[in-house]
Amino acid sequence: MEYIYFMAPILTFAMTAAITPGPNNIILSTNAVNYGFKETIPLILGVFFGFLSVLSICLLGIGEVYESFPNFKIFIKIVATIFLTYLAYKIFNSSEFSDNSNKKRFTFRDIYFFQLINPKAVSVSMSSSAIFIQNQFSYFEEFVLIFICFTISTSTSAIVWAAIGHSFRKYLNDKRKIIFFNRVMAVLLLGCIFFIIL
Repeated sequence: MEYIYFMAPILTFAMTAAITPGPNNIILSTNAVNYGFKETIPLILGVFFGFLSVLSICLLGIGEVYESFPNFKIFIKIVATIFLTYLAYKIFNSSEFSDNSNKKRFTFRDIYFFQLINPKAVSVSMSSSAIFIQNQFSYFEEFVLIFICFTISTSTSAIVWAAIGHSFRKYLNDKRKIIFFNRVMAVLLLGCIFFIIL
């Protein structure tokens, strides 16, 4: 029962952080619109394993190193801005549904390594390690409980956003609509850069 009381606020925080719009959710939704849910599964796994890797790094205390070197934080922000701009450019210029295997798509590796520079993923992970490691239980127990909460939230959010994108496919049934959708999503993705700069 004590574990439930410990996990309840963490799971609330994790679900709120995961389900709100951000780079991952925009990318998953857009990819599912263009290629379908099945083709988005590698990206879902990239978000899942990538974020949990970042979380684990921060829970192990390495996040404090990030905070200790302001220049490194600036470097991460610059790299994240460049990568998000590149992703937005690719999405903006996507003009139709594609089943063409020759067309370059985002991969598991792209999305996994993006998590290492994803400002939302890093800030949520660092906040969690600072707030929720409370020495109420052993360090290992708290690590596992926090990890379980974010496993639930990350997988749920990624699947939901990909499913939302997939459900839009039947409404975006001509080239003009898909171009409009992709360009709106590209602009929203660029909007995430604003929160990086802050």
